Amino acid sequence: MDQNEFTRNGKEPLQQTPRTSGSSGGWRNVDLNNAPLYGADPKPAQYRQTAEAASEAGQRSAARKKKRKAGPLPPWLLVLVCHLYYTFLFHLCLPGKLNFGQRFAITLFALGFGMLSALLATISKKRWAHTLGAVLVTAFWAVMFLMEFFIHDAFQMFYTAKGIFGAGAENAGQSDFAARTMDSILGGFWLIVLFILPIAAYFLINRFCRFRRILTRGIRRYLAICGGLFIALALLFSYNISADSRLLTDHYQFTDAVKRFGLPYVMLRDIVDDQPTGDPLDVSYNDGETHEWDYRGDPSETDPGETANPDETVQPGESGETAETGETEPVTPERPKPEKEYNVMQIDFQSLIDNASSDRVKKVHQYVYSLRPSKTNDMTGLFKGKNLIFISAEGFAKELIDPDLTPTLYRLATKGIHFTDYYQPAWGGSTSTGEFSNLTGIEPADAVQSIKETIGHNMYLTMGNQLMRLGYFSRAYHNNDYTYYGRDKTHENLGYEKFIGMGNGMEEGVKKQWPESDQEMIDYTVPLYIDKQPFSIYYMTVSGHGLYSWQGNSMSYKHKDEVQDLPYGETLKAFFACNLEVEYAMRDLVQMLEDAGIADDTVIVLATDHYPYCLEKSDAWGNPVSYLEELYGYPVNDCFAQDHNGLIIWSGCIEDMGLEVTTPVYSLDIVPTLSNLFGVDYDSRLLVGRDVFSDQEPLVLWPNCSWITDKGRYNARTNTFTPVEGVEIPDGYVDQIDTIVRQKIRYSKEVLDLDYFATIFGKK
Repeated sequence: MDQNEFTRNGKEPLQQTPRTSGSSGGWRNVDLNNAPLYGADPKPAQYRQTAEAASEAGQRSAARKKKRKAGPLPPWLLVLVCHLYYTFLFHLCLPGKLNFGQRFAITLFALGFGMLSALLATISKKRWAHTLGAVLVTAFWAVMFLMEFFIHDAFQMFYTAKGIFGAGAENAGQSDFAARTMDSILGGFWLIVLFILPIAAYFLINRFCRFRRILTRGIRRYLAICGGLFIALALLFSYNISADSRLLTDHYQFTDAVKRFGLPYVMLRDIVDDQPTGDPLDVSYNDGETHEWDYRGDPSETDPGETANPDETVQPGESGETAETGETEPVTPERPKPEKEYNVMQIDFQSLIDNASSDRVKKVHQYVYSLRPSKTNDMTGLFKGKNLIFISAEGFAKELIDPDLTPTLYRLATKGIHFTDYYQPAWGGSTSTGEFSNLTGIEPADAVQSIKETIGHNMYLTMGNQLMRLGYFSRAYHNNDYTYYGRDKTHENLGYEKFIGMGNGMEEGVKKQWPESDQEMIDYTVPLYIDKQPFSIYYMTVSGHGLYSWQGNSMSYKHKDEVQDLPYGETLKAFFACNLEVEYAMRDLVQMLEDAGIADDTVIVLATDHYPYCLEKSDAWGNPVSYLEELYGYPVNDCFAQDHNGLIIWSGCIEDMGLEVTTPVYSLDIVPTLSNLFGVDYDSRLLVGRDVFSDQEPLVLWPNCSWITDKGRYNARTNTFTPVEGVEIPDGYVDQIDTIVRQKIRYSKEVLDLDYFATIFGKK
């Protein structure tokens, strides 16, 4: 066919060329007029545009795929890693070593709570909110771990959540508390840097690096499932397999539990349910049966009380000469026989049980009714009608009692009632818990919150309230801030008509400094009440407070020259120096009583609030090592060695009686012992401690359920019982005492929680 016959629109010649393979026909039409030159792009412009668009779309798709494969570390990973890091760093910095089982439990809980905490940071799908949530959760745990570390560094214990946000927050503005906290923070600044480091590292890494994305899809599901699984495994191990399982059940104590199982779980457990597992107050009692010690009938019909065990105490008496030795020995003075055989009150417990407002109250009634009260004895009423001056001495230690350095304290300790085995347990709250135990005879089961919980409650059996009901003139004094620990609200409820401290009157006679002078407080206040007999007076001292240095303690500096010959380093010299204020305060007090002719009619009681923990190794107190062992002269490796202390009960009328108590005694025994000595009407079953002159067996307990009796001692932290050499231990003795201890601790908590004394004696 002729080429000219092929035209386009009758004008342009067309050329037929073979089609490429895959075409439907054998030829295709080519526009010869518009055909490109050799080597030029044969594609039409429209096709080129389409190809370019497709190329750009492909590049964008490839970029998106690359972006999905690489990016910054996800924020939830920051929370998980930091939680694990904080947990291990926290326990690494605490004193003491952990065994494998303890490390395993802490790791399981850390993984579980770390994942659940990370889950909280994934609630929002927005990237910025996800990051913000992760930082806030991480910062929360950093603050909690750091806060507990600094509290433990200063006070050798951890605070519960109620303690941190209750008493701790309330005291944060107090000068001493704030100073100690700041000292801890400055001393532990390196630790703060270590806690901030992973957060800073996270943002730096994300700024300069990209990583393959990790579990970006379905992460909430993984975190929830795995976190719950680890928590379940941790609980299974801790409650059923761990050798420390009792620390979470019947031997629960916050500080010990945190050290063994980690902070997050124990703090959550304490918030949700701070009651020990089981109910030790589930006891059997004689329903409707009258007890032999029920108070009834004519008091004159009752038998005289039994004399205290002569092996435990030396009875009061006048000096007399024995035929065999020619030495003098005490002779029991003639005093009226006790009016009743037992120290009980006219309380109809059966009626209280039958009409209890709840099962919980009923159990407490049944428990108290099942107890055997103490018997009256030859010491009952020895101090009847006498004045009482009760002193809680800040950071006191028995090592301060020395015939040359502190002759007045030595006189009071050895010529009064001489206690050879006295303890002030560290209840887990420093001064406030020590005061609580001294004044109430009840274990401070809620640590630092315990004394605050007495506000508005009927604290019927404190010595202050018992003597005030008898018409005693009563005052309480403190030579530091009168609002500290809420004393302006608590102490008037504990039996003192007025509480006076720095800020509401004490500044008129005491110079403002740190710490203030105990001697100045005594010299100023004694003339205010010495002619108002009978009087009931309470003092909380402050001169013995740490820190112990010439620059940081005005009382140490005041008496610096008097201690330079002591065989100790500078820190212990400063400790002895500031406590000379207690010596001079007691010297002036005794002198004023003797000058007024009422030393024989006045009883002085001096007990510490806690052992001198400011001597422990601590950044807060500036101690590079522990000075406590240097003071004690023996290793301090358990609560028994740590809390062994001194107690003074003295009156001019007993100086020649040779009274001594050699059985274990502790702060909860003070109120029942004084109640018996003053001959007041009290019920010994309602107090946790015992009258040390009674027939009741001695028992000293700690909040973690460690204990001492005259037969041995049980360390709950190591789960070991050490019997007294040569003493036969009955079968089941350890379990029996352990049950009694748990009952007393639980009862103490119920007294506060239920305002139990109000159910017996009426509202305050």
